[in-house]
Amino acid sequence: MKEVNRFPAPAGELGWFLTANNRHHVFAQPEDIATDYDYIVVGAGFAGIMAASRLAENSPGAAIAVFDAVQVGMGDSGRNAGFMIDVPHVTVGDPKVDADHHKWRLRLNKVVIDRMRSIKEQHNLQVDWNECGKYLGAREQKCFPALDNLARFLEGIGSPSTLLDREQSKAALGTDYYLKTLFTPGTILINPAEVVRGIATTLPDNVQIHEKTAVVEVSDGMSPSVRLANGKVVRAKKIILTVSAFINHFGIQESGRMFGINSFGAFTRVLSDAELEQFKGIDAWGCTAAHPAGSTVRFTSTKRIFVRNGFTFSTHQCTSPQRVHYARKQLRRAFEARFPALSHVNFEYVHGGMIPLTRNTQSLFGSVGQNVFAGTVGDGLGLTRSSMLGHYLADMVCGVDSEELRYMARTNRPSWCPPEPFLTAGATAKLAYEEFTAGEEI
Repeated sequence: MKEVNRFPAPAGELGWFLTANNRHHVFAQPEDIATDYDYIVVGAGFAGIMAASRLAENSPGAAIAVFDAVQVGMGDSGRNAGFMIDVPHVTVGDPKVDADHHKWRLRLNKVVIDRMRSIKEQHNLQVDWNECGKYLGAREQKCFPALDNLARFLEGIGSPSTLLDREQSKAALGTDYYLKTLFTPGTILINPAEVVRGIATTLPDNVQIHEKTAVVEVSDGMSPSVRLANGKVVRAKKIILTVSAFINHFGIQESGRMFGINSFGAFTRVLSDAELEQFKGIDAWGCTAAHPAGSTVRFTSTKRIFVRNGFTFSTHQCTSPQRVHYARKQLRRAFEARFPALSHVNFEYVHGGMIPLTRNTQSLFGSVGQNVFAGTVGDGLGLTRSSMLGHYLADMVCGVDSEELRYMARTNRPSWCPPEPFLTAGATAKLAYEEFTAGEEI
């Protein structure tokens, strides 16, 4: 493996983190870092925290350390739209994923959602967690078949859904922008930064979480180790890497097969009582777009509007402040198109984040070196899939066998990607085409 030279960093004002009620929680201190652990987890997003949780369950007496370059909840796991989606999140008819795999994904999504719900309830976590389902919305008629096809597909695998026309959608969402929507009841809407940070606070005393503690090198072998930014070398019996697309910079054989897409999100200020009149009798909701480049919108439980759109290829796994500022224009257009009566309402927070992907939508999962394991999402379904990868990586390193683990191990094989500069050129052209064809779905 090699020295890491790229690390996650905040991009813009991270609204989910800045409004999280547990953002001031203090985890372990630098002086608490030991020289040896049983397990080390690099990355404290949903995958890393769920891996640590499962490691602690599988090996109650083990010494476990989690290291992250930023605060828990400030990485990409805290910059997404906050949808914990249960239903398969791949285009119907995708030749890379057959019906049997869709059923497996539904099953595994529910396993990890049930586990996270159990942790929340067991520890009485006071976090933004709303089991209200989600909407898939279409503005243009060309996107209607996608909703109809998905409804039929979900019926075929025994997952309920409801198609709504324009008036029904308006009654549910408080906006008449969408001409047709598909409602699925199993999605949970959360503040992702608050929830991942909350779950981290429930870990037992044998788990240390070290924020703002970057790992600059990982060495595999009989006695694998990590080298921290301060020069300290920490050994472990086994190491789990849950570092999203940054895994490309750790020198593993699969480097280059993962990549990231930057996307941008904005939160309005809290709406006033008068501004909330158009949402009278309407509970918090979330709506994704029928077109892959369309806007995601949420009316949050904190009485804000959240909008997300604007894809760019993340060649270097980072986003500049200038690009975040530029994203405001498209975010404003999407917001004002859906809520013209609120066009005077300002954005309080605007941020950028990265969606990890692979060409064949398969995740990286398994061994990447002697006693070193890794998991990185490949299909963009970050919250649920990342949590799933972390959970089953912990089972893999602890030797806990299951039918689910065997399925994960045999199906997650990310495919080859062309080298630079061809990858960036091709991906940029593809994203530009998707946004051009999205039309009013943005």
